[in-house]
Amino acid sequence: MPSIPCPKCKTPLAFELPKVLDGKTFTCSSCQTVIAISYEDNKQSLDKATEALDKLKDELDID
Repeated sequence: MPSIPCPKCKTPLAFELPKVLDGKTFTCSSCQTVIAISYEDNKQSLDKATEALDKLKDELDID
């Protein structure tokens, strides 16, 4: 599962890309900071990540 560092405490935060693309928020388990990633603000990066994930799934024959 992909992760990003918490912007406040730097704890690695695992997230599910489909939920991020749907605009869901997630909370840091260490400092309780609520994180939201705007799809519109990050569309190009998120689209590239989605394409890379789909390619990897195909290569590994994962549904």
